Amino acid sequence: MLLVLLSVLVACFIINIPIGFAMGIATLASLTASGMMPIEMLPQRMVAGINSFPLLAIPLFMMAGAIMERGGISRRIVELASSLVGHFQGGLAAVSVMACAFFASISGSAPGTAAAVGELTIPEMVKRGYSKSYASSVVASASCLGVVIPPSITFILFGIVANVSIGQLFIAGIIPGALLASALIVASIWRSHRLGYPAEKKQDWRQRWQSFTNSSLGILMPVIILGGIMTGAFTPTESAGIAVVYGLIVSSLIYKELSWKDLPPIFYKAALNSAMIVLLIAVASPFGWIMTVEQVPQMVSSTMLGISSNVYLILMLMIVLYLILGTFMETGAIILLVVPIFSPIAQQLGVDMVHFGVITVVALAIGMATPPVGITLFATCSISGVSIGQLSRMIVPFLLTLIGCLILLAFIPMLSTFLPKLVFAL
Repeated sequence: MLLVLLSVLVACFIINIPIGFAMGIATLASLTASGMMPIEMLPQRMVAGINSFPLLAIPLFMMAGAIMERGGISRRIVELASSLVGHFQGGLAAVSVMACAFFASISGSAPGTAAAVGELTIPEMVKRGYSKSYASSVVASASCLGVVIPPSITFILFGIVANVSIGQLFIAGIIPGALLASALIVASIWRSHRLGYPAEKKQDWRQRWQSFTNSSLGILMPVIILGGIMTGAFTPTESAGIAVVYGLIVSSLIYKELSWKDLPPIFYKAALNSAMIVLLIAVASPFGWIMTVEQVPQMVSSTMLGISSNVYLILMLMIVLYLILGTFMETGAIILLVVPIFSPIAQQLGVDMVHFGVITVVALAIGMATPPVGITLFATCSISGVSIGQLSRMIVPFLLTLIGCLILLAFIPMLSTFLPKLVFAL
C-alpha cells in the first residue's frame, strides 16, 4: 500500500498535477490496491480532517488582509515606514522591509504581503534609481515575514497538524519576526550603500507624527488581536472574525476607501485562497492516515535517531530538509506531509513544540523566497516584470541573512519560548 501511495504521488508530481489532487489520487490508488479497506474511507477521512473550529481562522484572516489592502491601510503603512527610515542611504529598501513587517501583522500571508507592499514600493524604488531586480529581491525576501509575524496562517496550520496552541505560536512569532525584520533592514541598507542607491529627504517629527496618526488605526489591529489572545478575551479563531469586522469599519466608515462594490472581489479572493488550503488539509488527512498505518513516522524517526541523538544535529537535518522541500513544494503541503513525521521526533528529543513550530515556519518562510518556485518570487516578478533568473541572483544575500537568523533561532530556544511562557504563565 505504501509503495503504491508514493509511486502514484511521484508520478502525479512528474506530470505536474497540483499537490492537493495528487495526494487525493495517490490515496485513492493506495486504498484500491490494498483491497482491504473501503474506498468510502477517503471522503470520510477528508471530512473528519477539516472538521475543526480553528480552521475558520484561515478564510477570516485572508479576508481581513484583503480588506485592509483594498481599504488603503497598506499605503498608509508604507508612508509611516518612509517617514521613519527613508532618510538613510538606500532608505526605500528599508522602507519596503518595514512595510512588509507592518502589513504582515495584518495579513498573515506572504503572497498577500508581497502583493500589497510590492505594488507600492517597487515602482517607487525604480523611479528613484534602484534596479528592478534589486527592488524585487527586497520585497520578495521581506514578504516572508507575512507568515512569521502574527497573525500567521502558517502557524495556524502547524498548530492544527502538530496539536500545539495557536495562541502560543502567535506570541512566539513576535521576537523571531522582529529579529528577521531587523536583520533584513540592516542587510538592505548595507547593500544599498554598496550599490550607491540614494537617500530620501529626512522628514521632521511633525511629518512623522502625521504619518503615524494616519496609519494608527491599521497598526492598532494586530494590537487588538494579540492583546485579546494574551488576556484570554477571545481565541485566535474569534480574533480573526474581529479582524474582519474591524477592517470593514476602518476601511469603509473611517478611511472611506472601501465601497460595497469592492466586497465581491475581496470575498472571492479570500474564498479561492482558502479553498486551496482547505482542500490540502482534507486530502492530507487520509494520506497521513495511510502513512501512519504503514508506520512511516516510526521508520523515519528510527533512521534519523540512528544517525545521532544530538538534538541540535537532528534539528539542523530537519532544517536542511525544510529548505530543500521549500524550493519546489508549497508550504501548506510541506506542513501536512512532513510535520506529522517530524513532530514525534522533536517530542522524543525533548524539543519544546512551540520552539519547533517557530523553526518550522521560519524555514518554510525562507522557502517561499527560494528559487525556483518560491511563491513570493512569482508575486514580485509579476509586479516588476523581471525574470525569475534575474531575481534569483539578486536575492541570494537576503536568503543567507534569513538562514543565519534561522540557525540562531534553532540554537537559542529562548528567542521563541520566552514570550509564550511569560504571557501564558500569568
